Amino acid sequence: MTHTYFAAVVLPILFLLTGCSTSQQHDGMHSDRVTGEADFERVKSLSGDWYLVGGMRLGKQLEADPDEPFLSYSVSSGGHSVIEKLFVGKPNEMTSIYYLDSGRLMMDHYCSLGNQPRMVAIAGSEDEIPFRLITVGNMADPDELHISSHALEFKGPDELTAHWGATRDRGAVSGSIYEVKRMETP
Repeated sequence: MTHTYFAAVVLPILFLLTGCSTSQQHDGMHSDRVTGEADFERVKSLSGDWYLVGGMRLGKQLEADPDEPFLSYSVSSGGHSVIEKLFVGKPNEMTSIYYLDSGRLMMDHYCSLGNQPRMVAIAGSEDEIPFRLITVGNMADPDELHISSHALEFKGPDELTAHWGATRDRGAVSGSIYEVKRMETP
């Protein structure tokens, strides 16, 4: 192959292919950004107190409690984060922060176990925002119990199921499912 042929024929084809690939990547990134922003708006819509109507925590059945908030959501940081509190006001209260990072919906969970799983939202159904684990901070041993997945399942404007997957010894263990409703303060 001559140098002139390469410059005249092969290089333009390579540039064309690279350009097509780049535009597809941008379209995909734009799609992820739109999905992330829409999901973040859904998380913002959860603002308020939520009461436990049923569920399980690490394999143990939980009793409904219509008298005390179980979950609470509040929009913070000028609308750039949502603070979730789980087991509101209890010694094992946990906090999660939802936010956008370059258009992706992220979640950092500050667990009562002392570790901090970081997750990113992934594609899900119309009524669910699933999260995939990226990393776990403050966990010296990867075999320790930790949250390894999360999903928010929207059952209506005032009904939600929160799914929490757990891992120990690098294998799945019984996670937690919390069915909650947003109600007027009793």
